Amino acid sequence: MPVVSLPMSVLCLGSQALAMYSIYNFAVPPEKFMPAQTKYLGRFMFLTFQSNLFLTGYYSLSLASNLLFSSSSSSVVLLDKLLVALHPMAFGLGTFLTSAYYLLDHFNPEQIERRKQNEKNYPYIQYDAHLEHGLAAPFVMLFTSGILKTPFRATASDVNSFVGGYMLYYLFQTHVNKWATGFWPYPIIDDMERMGGHLARNAFFAGLTGVFVGLGYCGKAYFEYCQE
Repeated sequence: MPVVSLPMSVLCLGSQALAMYSIYNFAVPPEKFMPAQTKYLGRFMFLTFQSNLFLTGYYSLSLASNLLFSSSSSSVVLLDKLLVALHPMAFGLGTFLTSAYYLLDHFNPEQIERRKQNEKNYPYIQYDAHLEHGLAAPFVMLFTSGILKTPFRATASDVNSFVGGYMLYYLFQTHVNKWATGFWPYPIIDDMERMGGHLARNAFFAGLTGVFVGLGYCGKAYFEYCQE
C-alpha cells in the first residue's frame, strides 16, 4: 500500500503548489536583480528553486502512488521504494531551505530594505518570502510523521548517494555557471574568497555538503523513529 495517505499527499503537494505559484507570480524575476548570474540558467541557478522543484516532484510521486494503488500494485511498490530511498534528500532540502532562509536572509537589514523597495512593482513580495521558503520544513516534517508503516527503509548508501550526489551536482553546476558568467550565485561565496581565497571557499563548500548529508541522516533517523 502507499507509504502515505491520499489526504497527506494532496496536502503536501498543495503546499508546494503554493510555493511554486508564488515563485512565478509574486517574486521578483531573477533577471531583474541578478541578470548576469542568471543569464543561462534563470531561476534554476538557485538552490531554493531546485529544492522547491524537487519537493514538488517528490510529493507528486506520493500522489501517484495513491492513484495507482487500486490498479497497479507492482508500480506502487516501486514508487514506495523510491519515495523511501529519496526521503533523506527531501528532508535535507526542505529543512535546510527553511532554516537557512530565516537564519541568514529574512531578517538581514539589506534584504528587508530590498523587499520594501520592490513592493511597489511586486506587492506580494512579502508573502512570497514566506511561501517560497517557509513551507518546506514544516510540510516535510508533517509528511515524515504521516508515513504509514512500511517494510522499506532508506539506507546509509541512499543518503550518501542521493544527498551527497545531488550536492556534488549542484556544486558542479555552480562552478560551470561561474565559468560561463564570471559570477557566483550567492554573495557569501565571494565573501569567503575575499577572506581566505580558494581554501576558504572550498572549505565553505565542503561544510555545506556536510550539513546537507547530516540533515539527510537526520531525516533517516526521524523516519525510523516515526516507524516505531
